[in-house]
Amino acid sequence: MLLLGLSTGHKIGLGLAVLGFAGFSLIVSLLVPRWYPDFPGRGLRVFIVACLLLFVGMMSAVIVLARETSEAEANGAEPTTRATTTSATTTTSATTTTAATATSVPVSETEFKITMPKTTLAAGSYSFQVANDGKIDHDLVIQGNGVDEKTPTIAPGKSATLDVDLKPGTYDVYCSIPGHKQAGMDLKLTVS
Repeated sequence: MLLLGLSTGHKIGLGLAVLGFAGFSLIVSLLVPRWYPDFPGRGLRVFIVACLLLFVGMMSAVIVLARETSEAEANGAEPTTRATTTSATTTTSATTTTAATATSVPVSETEFKITMPKTTLAAGSYSFQVANDGKIDHDLVIQGNGVDEKTPTIAPGKSATLDVDLKPGTYDVYCSIPGHKQAGMDLKLTVS
């Protein structure tokens, strides 16, 4: 699951760290004992230190990659929020006239599933009431047919509302947190 959420550069970095750790393990357990049956013998302390250094290096790589991914998510969330706010401001008159007739649609997000009462709707204005019933952060994106709207990141136990005007067509409804869409948080919404 972790690999699905990583960028290509992170996958290469993590792959190199794993390759170094696994390579050392295989060499020390399979090849060295053939030439030195007494291994590690008197060099046990050096061997333990080398193992610990490799382990700490591997864990550091994972922590650094996770921190970079979190920072990228935080930086990526700000422009999306601004774009959503801007589009809402430019369409205020249309939103006010249709907001009174918006149909409420409950949406539940858990690991790794999006649940809606139905995936076929009639064209019109909808207010998606998104509840994060899971244990990790989620969000909801509705994309397609000229619509590209997104909620902010929703913490576990919290909820958010996404107001959208849907025209006939097919829409992709998914969680844009890295790796979540690939793990199954993806629905097709048909509007007729």
